[in-house]
Amino acid sequence: MSTHQPKLGRLARFLAVSALGFALNLTITGCLHELLGTSEELAFAVALITVFSYNFVACRYFIFRATNADPRQQLIKYALSSAAFRLAEYAAFVLIHTVLNVHYLVAAVLVLGASFFGKYFFYGSVVFTDDPPKDSNTTSGDWS
Repeated sequence: MSTHQPKLGRLARFLAVSALGFALNLTITGCLHELLGTSEELAFAVALITVFSYNFVACRYFIFRATNADPRQQLIKYALSSAAFRLAEYAAFVLIHTVLNVHYLVAAVLVLGASFFGKYFFYGSVVFTDDPPKDSNTTSGDWS
């Protein structure tokens, strides 16, 4: 069995979850703007916030399968890093859409596409490592 299979499987899961999150983000952004008349900037911000919980659960349980680590620590790391990514994404969106006058959905596609790989590598190496909680009273494999 190839040593690359687990990493490729994880990347495939990240791609699938990201594709759904991407679709949700565009759908929410488009519906809020087109149907409810919300500004493009606010619609995109609301979509980013909405997809946050879905992404955390999917990363922890489905993509990286990092369930031995303390979920509170993962949530804190995820929230901080996600906020940094989202702030950068929003700034890039505003720059591309508002300053460069690119259609808001095209701007969203460009921004979200560019952040995909950065998040994959950062989340997998920093946020969703499967280290056991530090306050564990058991030693490796000793459950007595």
